[in-house]
Amino acid sequence: MGIFMDIKTLWNLRIHEFYRKMFRYYSIIGANVVYFFLVIGSIFIYYFNLFLKWVPSQISVEVILSLFITFFLMQTKVRTFVKRADILFLLPLEVKLKSYFIKSLVYSLTIDIIKLLSLITIFLSLFLHTVNMSLPIFLLIVGIVSYNILMKWTEQWLQNYVQFVLNRLNRFFRYI
Repeated sequence: MGIFMDIKTLWNLRIHEFYRKMFRYYSIIGANVVYFFLVIGSIFIYYFNLFLKWVPSQISVEVILSLFITFFLMQTKVRTFVKRADILFLLPLEVKLKSYFIKSLVYSLTIDIIKLLSLITIFLSLFLHTVNMSLPIFLLIVGIVSYNILMKWTEQWLQNYVQFVLNRLNRFFRYI
């Protein structure tokens, strides 16, 4: 019973440990990062406005947004909080860790939805005149991100580099 209770609390322990490390890391460099993002963000906004003025009207705004979102989705990660020693110690309990991995997938999905909605908010001025953000579009975004997380999850079991490249190309052309 003691081992089973530890399996149930393992994910909570790992995520607390992760956030404790991240909080310590961000508290050290936090102030500098804020100033850096203010400066870089200001430069980005300036050049982004120049880019919007430069884009010819014949080029579809949706194509540009699609390329940005596709690049962003290709960079996703599935965070499982699994450590190197877990391969040895938790492998016999793999069947009982189903809820652990489901929580990890839901966590990764939530983080990716937040990042994607942030990206869309940044580029909102680019496609505001073509798309109205509504519940069906939000659900479409959630569906795309969910599918992307599942594709990334299956990508880790690919055997060789050719399969990896073909999977990436498949994902790229599905998102465009």
